[in-house]
Amino acid sequence: MSDQQPQTDPDAEGPSFEESLASLEQIINQIEGGDIGLEASLGAYQKGEQLIQRCRALLFEAEQRIESIRLDDLPSGENADDRS
Repeated sequence: MSDQQPQTDPDAEGPSFEESLASLEQIINQIEGGDIGLEASLGAYQKGEQLIQRCRALLFEAEQRIESIRLDDLPSGENADDRS
């Protein structure tokens, strides 16, 4: 895993983090349970990868917002490293 920003735009219209995670869990259960054939498994795997990217993008955005809030709460002249 890299520290780069995920490529999915979290602001784009799409499922929430919780919805994406629930869909991903369903896909995992289908594939692991052998409930679907090979071609369907490949399609489900691809959809799962897209959901993972979406979740990562949403988590990255949340992390950035938290960092921004944290930095906004610092007194003038103090940097984040001084508070640790």
